[in-house]
Amino acid sequence: MKFLKIGNTILNVSRIECVTENKVIVGYSGADDLPFGDEIREVKGISVFMIDAASHGGCFVFESETIESFYEKVVAA
Repeated sequence: MKFLKIGNTILNVSRIECVTENKVIVGYSGADDLPFGDEIREVKGISVFMIDAASHGGCFVFESETIESFYEKVVAA
């Protein structure tokens, strides 16, 4: 088994299901007649979804990582 440590989290590489960009809502675009307009989202790190990780909500969020930097760490592990 290969493990990867990011911050205080240790991940079992063989249990990673998928990795996506972590998009968060940072505001709403203005619309005159509506209380909320369209969502404005920004990418803030990545979300790593694990197989059977229900105790953590199904995923881990790493705001200091990009998909490319995470991939490089997985390949190096």
